[in-house]
Amino acid sequence: MSSKHRGGAYIRAAYAFTSLLADLLRRLGEHNVLEEPEDIVGLEPDIVFGERDALTMVETKFYRRSSPPPPTTFRRALDSTADRGSRMGAATIVLAISCPMGPRFLDVAGAFPNVEVWDETKLFEMAAPFPDILSQFEELFEADTPKSAEALSLSLAGFMRRSAADEPAEPKPGKVLADALSAIARGREMATDFENACINALKYLFEHDLYGWHEQSRTVDTLHRRDLVCRILGKAAEVWRLMLEDLGSRYVVFEFKNYSKPITQNEIVTTERYLYPSALRKVAVVISHEDCADSAKAVIAGAMREHGKLIIPLSVPEIIDLLNSKDEGSDPNTYLFERVDQFLLGLGR
Repeated sequence: MSSKHRGGAYIRAAYAFTSLLADLLRRLGEHNVLEEPEDIVGLEPDIVFGERDALTMVETKFYRRSSPPPPTTFRRALDSTADRGSRMGAATIVLAISCPMGPRFLDVAGAFPNVEVWDETKLFEMAAPFPDILSQFEELFEADTPKSAEALSLSLAGFMRRSAADEPAEPKPGKVLADALSAIARGREMATDFENACINALKYLFEHDLYGWHEQSRTVDTLHRRDLVCRILGKAAEVWRLMLEDLGSRYVVFEFKNYSKPITQNEIVTTERYLYPSALRKVAVVISHEDCADSAKAVIAGAMREHGKLIIPLSVPEIIDLLNSKDEGSDPNTYLFERVDQFLLGLGR
């Protein structure tokens, strides 16, 4: 669950989820239920219980019911949980999630037979004998709100439509944008097309979080051109509010690199020059075809560690996955939050 002691409604909900699940396990009569035990060789599991030679390890992931994560995020959670449980030597490994598993997650879960998944349905069944615990789960998961019910209904309706063989499939907006982005050849000649395709994708992914969309903005001295600058909305998702409130960045700079090779430290150094804390501009997102080189990652870490500047590299495959996942009802902000969270947790001195 990671970094749940930092501020923010999302983090507080994640912390509450872990504590509530631990309470439920105690009510069910499980022995030695511990939250974040510190003596398990630095692995920091969310919950462990049982005897030493038959431990059960539980990792918790709080996902909003009305905006579940993309399957790739769920797969990473399963992979991380399986690895941690294996290194700990746990007899039983569990990933607890705060939303229904849904048809899109079933195939992913099937690839990890050594990990039990406790989703919303399973947790409600476990909590059924304890009305007070069940009520707290329902409130925390927003399971009884009209918005959540509507979102679930729309999700199920969409699944039924996809399953009907006699209905022609209409292209979804994310799929159209993803196809347009993937069709662009790498290189300088297609740089403008790449930039336009990325901007269209970003507008679809973060339409409720960013505004302004000032394309090809030049600095006052006219010496530098930023591909795109956006303002963060006050009611944006948690990850953008972290940038706005915790990092003090009102604006986000986007850079688009249609390069044939991974971007290096030189491109990151150039992007960092566009970020000025005094101008409330401390966050940049760099989009390129591949994951950035190790030298670039070192500069990214240094920019955050030494100057408080957050630079987020995203690859085209990641953007395409987010576009297709949003078509299926996933929230791209969930993935972005996880990326930022993992980066900040792993930042060394």
